Amino acid sequence: MAGETSDLVVGEIIEIKYRMPRPAFDDRASPQLSDRWIMAEIIHQDADTLPIARLADGQLTDIRAYMTWRRISRMAETTRLARSSGPYMR
Repeated sequence: MAGETSDLVVGEIIEIKYRMPRPAFDDRASPQLSDRWIMAEIIHQDADTLPIARLADGQLTDIRAYMTWRRISRMAETTRLARSSGPYMR
């Protein structure tokens, strides 16, 4: 994790680590797991609730304490990107 969830602000871009199954190959009995980093934008943050993020595919998720995530850009960088290249994740 790249900080506390309470430090996140609306507009920040993060990546959330998800563990996803891969199909089993070579006669392995169980599927293997693979880590994937999914980009998300913080869309809601209050002091008394979990931050809410919109994933790159449009789904919403809470950022919970057990989730592994990392910052891609802070709010100041996000604002600069938005001005220079238009909507980032719309």
